[in-house]
Amino acid sequence: MKLTYIGKIRVLIVAIFIISIIQSATVLHIVGNIGQFDDVLLKIQNTLLVTLFIQFIIVMILVFYIPVYLHKAFAEVQNLLLDINKGLYSIDIDLDNYRASMDKNFFGLVETIKTMLESIRNFDKLKKSKIIEHHHRINTILKLSDNGFIILDIKGNIVYINDNVIDTFSAFKEKTNLVETSFPPEIENNIKKYASNVLKSQTKQEPQQFFIPNLKRHIIVNSGVIRDTDGNATGAVLTLTNLQKKKQEKKQQDKQDESTNNKN
Repeated sequence: MKLTYIGKIRVLIVAIFIISIIQSATVLHIVGNIGQFDDVLLKIQNTLLVTLFIQFIIVMILVFYIPVYLHKAFAEVQNLLLDINKGLYSIDIDLDNYRASMDKNFFGLVETIKTMLESIRNFDKLKKSKIIEHHHRINTILKLSDNGFIILDIKGNIVYINDNVIDTFSAFKEKTNLVETSFPPEIENNIKKYASNVLKSQTKQEPQQFFIPNLKRHIIVNSGVIRDTDGNATGAVLTLTNLQKKKQEKKQQDKQDESTNNKN
């Protein structure tokens, strides 16, 4: 049976205790059978020297063995924790390998770390699933809406833009920086200016209406600020309403033309 770290320490302590008992018993035996004084004194001195030397050796083993063993045991655990600290949650911990090479008192800690990693991986999997689910929900809502949506980060980069905006303003492209890019006048003087004010102030701006000559109608732009858990602004959302009127008119015209053709 392989002794554990604590078991080895206990054996050494018991050995010191037994040696002390033997030392005391030997001295008492020598004193109880007193012969010549010099002879008795020499025997006591020899007994004390031998037992003290053995005790000294055991104590030195304890003094040097404990730090070395602890350093080795904790070094293996520390390496695991350093990998986890780097975000390497997918590391595979071979328990059989650790069981063969590590003291069972420290092996329990490795088992706990493995269980913790499995819990973290399961949590990450569920979190990723929920994030993707919510992303699809939001994406579907944005696509089904008649409004246009532009999502910006705090630097003005377009993170998301739906088809309604692209169909109306072909100059917009995803991943373009809205603040730094030059656009046609109707975008430059209205949407860009409005977005710059939102990002600069990091607060919601009042809705603004502007006329688009080529569409022959007014567009209303509104805003909202995206914030993190600490309340710091991380971006903005712009909504553009009245973009679908042209398509609706075209559909109505198509229906009228189709009705006229059927009558003829």
